[in-house]
Amino acid sequence: MHLVIGIIAFFTYAYLINDIHAISTGFFVLGLFAVVAGSAMPDVLEAPTSSRHRGIFHSRRALKCSVIIFGLTAAIGLLSSLPSLSTAISFGLSCFFLGYFFHLLADSTTRRELPE
Repeated sequence: MHLVIGIIAFFTYAYLINDIHAISTGFFVLGLFAVVAGSAMPDVLEAPTSSRHRGIFHSRRALKCSVIIFGLTAAIGLLSSLPSLSTAISFGLSCFFLGYFFHLLADSTTRRELPE
């Protein structure tokens, strides 16, 4: 379910960005892989089968950090005229943290919610 939510968020993000900067096929593929990795990363770092599943990587603090990092990397990619490699890195990071954010946002709606 986390992957589906992340991919939907990515398509929305890519659609909005494409109005500002044309996204090449390579950037689109990079962003798609990055959002999938970000959507899975909290459960990679803290496996759902572990007693420590909702630790620091599944916390409200991690949610806030992922929003901040997403915003910064998205702004860098959108507002600057950086060389292609730097733009690709900032776009990839923004997509990764977009997936991470939506994973935690989905987890925050469950009965267990997110710890502080």
